[in-house]
Amino acid sequence: MRDVVEVAEAFRGFFGDQDRRPRLFFAPGRVNLIGDHIDYSGGLVLPMAIDRGTLLVARQRRDTTIRARSLDRPGEVIADLGDTRFDPAHDWFSYVIGVAHTLATDGYALDAGFDLLFAGDIPDGAGLSSSASLELVTAVAFNTFAGFGLAATDLAEVGQRTENDYIGVSCGIMDQLAVARGRRGHAMLMDCDDMTVSYVPFPHDRVTLIIANSNHRRSLADSAYNDRRQAVESAAELLGTTRLVDLPLTELQGGKRHLNEQEFRRARHTITEQARVIEAAGALRSGDLERLGTLMRESHESLRDDFDVTGPHLDALAAAAWAQPGVVGARMTGAGFGGCAVVLARRGAEAEVVEGIERDYLARMGTAATCFVVGSDDGARELADEEAEA
Repeated sequence: MRDVVEVAEAFRGFFGDQDRRPRLFFAPGRVNLIGDHIDYSGGLVLPMAIDRGTLLVARQRRDTTIRARSLDRPGEVIADLGDTRFDPAHDWFSYVIGVAHTLATDGYALDAGFDLLFAGDIPDGAGLSSSASLELVTAVAFNTFAGFGLAATDLAEVGQRTENDYIGVSCGIMDQLAVARGRRGHAMLMDCDDMTVSYVPFPHDRVTLIIANSNHRRSLADSAYNDRRQAVESAAELLGTTRLVDLPLTELQGGKRHLNEQEFRRARHTITEQARVIEAAGALRSGDLERLGTLMRESHESLRDDFDVTGPHLDALAAAAWAQPGVVGARMTGAGFGGCAVVLARRGAEAEVVEGIERDYLARMGTAATCFVVGSDDGARELADEEAEA
């Protein structure tokens, strides 16, 4: 999390002091331990909210204008609640005004504007849900000020529909739900069909979570993400099922003649990844970290061979991690096409693991990767006074 005092002072510098007190909100990013590209098939996933995310200082106005700034980008964006149509020129601000648009579509129209200052510490395009974090910190702030009374899961759905219908990315619910409902010290076994969440304790005393960033930026809306989803949905339709994640592999093999090679491989990943998530959650609960690490590697290999979403940068990053003696498990995380790998390192081996990954990746790719340690965190929320002062 960015320094709260620094961001609050920047807010006063941009927007001045008024009689209305600004309020502080935070939404974490998320890392997915296992279970990628099956959320939009209603599958099980195992994400965790992390202690990097988006900080928002917000103050309600007396008119319907929204003035927004980011400490991470230059300039100011100004819009009016009377016109929330999509504007490509808005760039990152589209996620903010898009949340207002989605809320209004659902019958929760804001009647007053805001002064908003955002500050994040999630690397842009890294696959750690910076967009979901931005959506949810905005949704929580609007919900709190307006008194809509929407629950965390409701706000996650607002974020997802903003991304689907307003931004134009066919993402599943995992990112927004993980950001909305995170719990410190826990991973989340999440059912993306009915949006139920079971919290699984994470053994921070035994392993440390390291994010290895390839620094190869991806763009989800401009990538082949939507094509992957279409192939999965096509395979499900051709196989006569609405729940591809539950289809036995034997039935997939039996129906192979109905699919082209690409549809078959996409379906095979969907089915096998679901099984890996179930086993991984059990391994985490029982403390079998070696088995968890093996499943993480198998997941990466499936995403590489059957789903074609890793690419040379993420493959080199995973290989560099697997080569380190202190690593329990590693895999790409997120949608792929660049971004990050998640690494489980034995407690006490963090420095050697980071040094080894960065050295080996540089040797393999000729460009530098960046590694950093993350902890788990609670979901999107208004910061209490003691948390804001910490």
